[in-house]
Amino acid sequence: MALSRSNSDPTLTSGSSSVLKASAGAMGLATSGSQGALTTNLYDKMSKEGKFRNYVAPGVRPAGKSITVPLADSVERDLQSEIYFPVPPTPIKERKFRMSSLLPGEIHVHHGLKTQKLPGEEFRYGMRGFRGSSTEDAMKAGQLFGVAEYKNSVQERVYDSVKREPIGKPHIRGHKIKMLPEGFGNASAEHQDGGMVIFPTDMPQDSEEVRLMYRHTHSNYAPGEQNHRKYTWPEETKDKDFKFGAHAANAVEGAGAKLALNVDVEDDGTYKRTKFVTKVNEDYRNVQHPKLMRKVHCKQGATGPPLPEEHRFGIKSTISDYTAGSCIKGYYSLEEQLPDEDLGRSMKPGRRNVTTETRAFGVPSIRTDIGAPHPSKRSVADLSSYGDEPSAASILNPQRFDCKGISDREFLVRRPRQELEALVKTAPLEGVDFDSLFDEAQKLFDDGLPLVSLDSMLYLQSKRIEKSVGDKMHGL
Repeated sequence: MALSRSNSDPTLTSGSSSVLKASAGAMGLATSGSQGALTTNLYDKMSKEGKFRNYVAPGVRPAGKSITVPLADSVERDLQSEIYFPVPPTPIKERKFRMSSLLPGEIHVHHGLKTQKLPGEEFRYGMRGFRGSSTEDAMKAGQLFGVAEYKNSVQERVYDSVKREPIGKPHIRGHKIKMLPEGFGNASAEHQDGGMVIFPTDMPQDSEEVRLMYRHTHSNYAPGEQNHRKYTWPEETKDKDFKFGAHAANAVEGAGAKLALNVDVEDDGTYKRTKFVTKVNEDYRNVQHPKLMRKVHCKQGATGPPLPEEHRFGIKSTISDYTAGSCIKGYYSLEEQLPDEDLGRSMKPGRRNVTTETRAFGVPSIRTDIGAPHPSKRSVADLSSYGDEPSAASILNPQRFDCKGISDREFLVRRPRQELEALVKTAPLEGVDFDSLFDEAQKLFDDGLPLVSLDSMLYLQSKRIEKSVGDKMHGL
């Protein structure tokens, strides 16, 4: 049983709908007198060209939707795509939002006003005023006639604006202008080109003195001219081997900074010469311009203003009894300073954990309630803290044999003779008397137990080595 073709198949065969056939015929795209197809899908096109090998049952189409491609692709159809493959029109409800939908000669109107119903031309906004007074009546309210107008004009003559700026006449400035028969202005004696007036090229060049003056006042330097600051260089700079910033070969470190900070000596290190000045000027200089690292003089006398010790500047507030000191230090009673009753505990009945036990609830941050496993057997996923983690100092300064997995605590453990003798014999040491070392180390503990730590034996052995080295150095 053959499968039926899907409705989404874009192929326009001879059995297509009448609407598509009519539209194709209206555009003049029919081929060989019949309404031919315009587009097909990529699967049918490649199948007709024999580019597929059908390994399944014949007549079974693959699932999915194929890409739409032109049936008879040509340059004409590609260049005139708006005729052969027209773009679908914009929906009617969205046309007002597009600028490209304007027809020739149509006035652009905001899309929000296209469907807005506006009132008629006879409609007027605002509120109509009361009848009885018009604009003409308001303008003629202060109009005077006859004797009243004359008296008002006599009273207005005293104002300067009436004298110099009368209504309907130009501004009078008091100039007596005599116009010549030829008109205003005097004719030029000799005709001169306007371009030469704006940009004269025949002007004589400025003298050197004028050029130097403009260089000083306007920084008008000639092209490529070096800026000369008129420095008076010392004679040492004229040497060809002179270098700025070079220091003496026998310079003392820090002497230059010391000389720059010490204002009591000259540049050569000698003390400044004594100068006799008036005491008044010197006192003024010390008060107005204090020395470095000295406090500024408040100019209130040697001991300050003559006021008693309990004097306070300003006026005491008469509105409130609180002072700045009470606001800073606080004026709350002991009961008010105590914490709230519900701080750290619940005060709601039925939600409080009441118990007669003295233990603390919850899991402690450092698990001292359980035994800590050995570090070599502890899992990397164990996030519990047992209080035996190394500190920052021990991480920065690891133990002597930490790289070999031996901690310093192993040297402090007291062990029997046989175990220590096995450890000493396996070490490549020469000249070690184990028996004497064990007996001497056993006396260090003062408990009589036949147990000795490896650290005590190393301590005694180092003392013996130091003594032998000292005897050799002194020739004993």
